Amino acid sequence: MSNDNGRYTKAEVLATGLPYYIPKSNRWTQKPYSLAVLLSASRCERFWLPVLREHEQPSAFLYSASAGRGTGDLKHRYIPLYDRTAALSGDDSIRLYPHEIMKKGD
Repeated sequence: MSNDNGRYTKAEVLATGLPYYIPKSNRWTQKPYSLAVLLSASRCERFWLPVLREHEQPSAFLYSASAGRGTGDLKHRYIPLYDRTAALSGDDSIRLYPHEIMKKGD
């Protein structure tokens, strides 16, 4: 269960069995999808593809070392990512960050 800001703890992420991205090492913990565009809720909003919060579950997570700074909550550091592959995978005009793209073989 995520906290009020929508972030998860490592134990919660591991319990889901979903992959997560570690920015410091530029790697996914696993690559179950041959191609996936995975966006945070704020990036989904930016591209007019909002998350259905009650009905949509994360497809992966992003570790954020700075999450929770200044709040005293340093356990909830994983941001949920939502699959937007069908909507964005063929659009070359959109700039995606490395943690937003999962490809097997990379």
